[in-house]
Amino acid sequence: MLTGIDLFRLTGDRMRYLTERQAVLGRNIANADTPGYKAQDLAPFSVATSLLNHGSTPTAAAGGGSLTLVRTQAGHISPASSGAQPNQVVESTATYGEKSSGNTVSLEEQMVKSADVANAFSLATAAYSASMSLLKTAIDNK
Repeated sequence: MLTGIDLFRLTGDRMRYLTERQAVLGRNIANADTPGYKAQDLAPFSVATSLLNHGSTPTAAAGGGSLTLVRTQAGHISPASSGAQPNQVVESTATYGEKSSGNTVSLEEQMVKSADVANAFSLATAAYSASMSLLKTAIDNK
């Protein structure tokens, strides 16, 4: 029932993204001493991509497919493509440098990213809870 409301669908997508990102960061930390291991991360979450993948139009929401961007005239700018698909694991850039073993995992960087994921998850949870409260209030007042 709630999947028809973009706000709930978007919040759910964000929470799933954050869960996957935390798993990738956990793998990085687990392989911090593995020779030759390259740190990984997920492609950034995009609100537009999330809505486009699920379709935010009544036709798309009713099962008519997802909304896609198209260029209708040659003079128009083509739809942007970041190259990486959402939730796609990509190699992380080594900000702190590479160890002599070829490992690019920095525990400090991974812990900062992990804390960022925890904060973002708390924010998404708060938004979801507030939206549920508003929905319950609207239903109770009918």
